[in-house]
Amino acid sequence: MDKNRLTVSITILLTILPVGLFGQLKIGYIDSNRIMQEFEEVRDAQALLEKETRRLQVEYNTYVERLDSLNREFERQRLLLSNEKIREKENEIQTLYQATQAFQQQKFGPEGELYRYQAQLMAPVLDKVDAAVKKLGAERSFDYIIDAAGGALVYALPAHDLTTDVIAELRRATGN
Repeated sequence: MDKNRLTVSITILLTILPVGLFGQLKIGYIDSNRIMQEFEEVRDAQALLEKETRRLQVEYNTYVERLDSLNREFERQRLLLSNEKIREKENEIQTLYQATQAFQQQKFGPEGELYRYQAQLMAPVLDKVDAAVKKLGAERSFDYIIDAAGGALVYALPAHDLTTDVIAELRRATGN
């Protein structure tokens, strides 16, 4: 469920249910943006990520500079080259262009090295945040904790988990 639908669903739920029922529920919220800004381990991970980004950007810029230089050299010499040499230079430029594009995709693309590195750096941090939320949720007897920044449910009392019941109902309804 996307953020807007979740927000609308929660708003409707809060509006429709009787006030007496909510007296029994305990709902809290967190601001994940603020947590990410103030938690030291997040800043440390971000510093490492920025350092790696700069390193990869320098490497990428080297590709781009070589490509530009090769193009300029080719344009200066083009009139003096034979057709065969022109094709060779064009192939050389095309090969370098493809290598530059491949580098960019491998390092900066959606499944690239930089995103994998970010996930690797942030996984232990996010695990700690998740553990802290679950601990506080259980210790303080919250039924639900919602992330105000993202509109997502980040904690729910396991007694409210209807997943198994929904699966069983779906199986009954479909005969599986």
